[in-house]
Amino acid sequence: MPELVYPYLFERIAIAKPWAGARLAALFARVAADFPPGTGESIEIADLHEASPKVANGEARGWTLYNLLAQFREPILGANGDAEFPLALKFIDTAEPLSIQVHPRDVRENGKLFSRGKTEGWLILEAEEDAVIWQGLKPGLTRQDFERALKAGMPQEALNARKLKRGDWLLNEAGVIHALGGGLTLLEVQQNCGVTLRFFDWPELGRKARELQIDAAFKAANFDAQAPEIVHTAPGEGVQTLQAPEFALFCSPDQEGCGGTPECIGAPFGVQSLRLSKAARHVKDWPGFTIFTCLEGAAQLVVHGAGELHTIELRPSDTVLVPACFNDFEIYPHRACWLIETYAV
Repeated sequence: MPELVYPYLFERIAIAKPWAGARLAALFARVAADFPPGTGESIEIADLHEASPKVANGEARGWTLYNLLAQFREPILGANGDAEFPLALKFIDTAEPLSIQVHPRDVRENGKLFSRGKTEGWLILEAEEDAVIWQGLKPGLTRQDFERALKAGMPQEALNARKLKRGDWLLNEAGVIHALGGGLTLLEVQQNCGVTLRFFDWPELGRKARELQIDAAFKAANFDAQAPEIVHTAPGEGVQTLQAPEFALFCSPDQEGCGGTPECIGAPFGVQSLRLSKAARHVKDWPGFTIFTCLEGAAQLVVHGAGELHTIELRPSDTVLVPACFNDFEIYPHRACWLIETYAV
């Protein structure tokens, strides 16, 4: 195996946002300097045109994820993996609400992915008492009700406000209208897509106006989407599935009146919460890469595969990408740790 293929840590990319909070530096005090004032979004791993983080460890130090995939796509993504990296992970910290928005769904032609959409999920790390996430329409309301609320400058009045607390997980499928409220700090897991279509951006807050994409947003929105359950992470020892991956089911492209529109779409990724205070081992049951993010404590991660063994130390805020060629994991907590394990399907 090439010397450049091993578990990768990355240099995060901190992005200033007009709605930014100030909790990331306190939450991850060891690396507070990584989150300068005004940081609303910190890209931990992604391969977007505007953001492909650089490797921070080992022989590939300084290479971007884009560079790595250009040379070592198969050992990193797997023989049947996507042509592009399929996921992105970010820390998000809000003091004010984000725009009311929607993301496009996957577009497939003849069963193959033509354009990736953006299903995402949020793991709440901190939440002020009155913090909410708006998601989907209130029960009983319709597209017409939302249109009227939008014209009146109060689209949030038609949306379902959901209160969350630390440790909650909430899936947001592509096509669902949503907005993160102020007072939240979270880990976002999403499809690797940078498209956001905005309906509304809170002009009363006095922020610099950003472009809205109202017509495109209406076309992308699924007004019939049902609000998913909030999953509460268990505080005790063990492994808990927060999001089980599901495969998209598509009509036949030649089916009358369908044109290949998805019948239903589940999350194209799996997410597990690992709270451990003693050594643990497992062998993955998916063929592709694995991502571990350390939220609390610290641990030593040992990975095996292709006749090789690699060891990496994980501390709070660290995110490591383990290539697909490694499938056997051992975790040795330093007293205790909370890790999030993410993978694509």
